[in-house]
Amino acid sequence: MRLIPANRWALAFADLSLLMLGFVVLSFVRPAPPADGVDADVILPAIEFAWPASVLFEPREAMLTAIGREKASEVAGAAGTGARQISVSMTGRSDASARLDQWELSAARMAAFARGLKASGVDESAIVIGGQSQVIDDGPQHLIATIRTSSSVVAPANGTALASQITNDLEE
Repeated sequence: MRLIPANRWALAFADLSLLMLGFVVLSFVRPAPPADGVDADVILPAIEFAWPASVLFEPREAMLTAIGREKASEVAGAAGTGARQISVSMTGRSDASARLDQWELSAARMAAFARGLKASGVDESAIVIGGQSQVIDDGPQHLIATIRTSSSVVAPANGTALASQITNDLEE
């Protein structure tokens, strides 16, 4: 009895083809957009302000000084009506007061600045308190306010949002 030669290379080729097909499919898979509804491909332009907390707040307190209220108005003016989000965060360490430890003082200062933004006309839903800052250090405390504008003005790199924006405009 004679065996028919098997084409073993065909099995290896099929495995390789399926593996490559899997990579092609994975290259088109996109991560889910963040919770706030922004497309993951969209890079939003951001304006960032940073000031020492010693200038914005009363010593060892969470009350805004006149300069602090002025800076909150400056951020609100820079945000205008197109702001989608204003993130307020703190870096560095502050001296604890008699009634507040370092964490409580930082949180109270962010909330005080957020109230200053609201008093300057910023919509409360656009203010995010306690966003993670890029700098973590043991230096003096700084307040960072980051303005992110509306995502509808920036198209993702692949152009799909721009095409859908144009399509939506034409339909209206």
